Amino acid sequence: MSTDFINSESTHALPTSRDPFEHRYGAALPAGLRDEAARLSWDMFDQIYSPRAGKFRLENWQIHNLGSAKIAFEATIRTSGSSNTYTAMSSGPIGALTGMLYKLGCNLEIRELHQRPVDDRTATFVLGECDEHQAWGVAFSADPVESSLRAVIAAANRL
Repeated sequence: MSTDFINSESTHALPTSRDPFEHRYGAALPAGLRDEAARLSWDMFDQIYSPRAGKFRLENWQIHNLGSAKIAFEATIRTSGSSNTYTAMSSGPIGALTGMLYKLGCNLEIRELHQRPVDDRTATFVLGECDEHQAWGVAFSADPVESSLRAVIAAANRL
């Protein structure tokens, strides 16, 4: 995981920037995503990489620390019009969520995860892979864990 710091006062790059995130926030996207998203407007970037609709929707979640670097992760996920709550034991919430997605038919593997602080939020960029197809998912939240989980869901919904 890479974490880069962004000067929140420098939120706009030169208009010639090919990177919509850099143009808006002053910091570059991860390399693979930067090439893929080159020349997109911010609205188009947001629509593609942070889809609001899709097969999976994370409705609620909570973490219960069990000690010894283990957690119980509980999440309510909506699929095909119905919501169900799942619980998984893991060393972290991303591993638990990908395990839940696997049980729901999405064999998602996380290939890259990058986070960047942006103003008062965290931007998370996840490159997911399923059945030899790859897709980036992007999410923003004041809570870095929430941002990560939503980026995983965004990647799953793009595959």
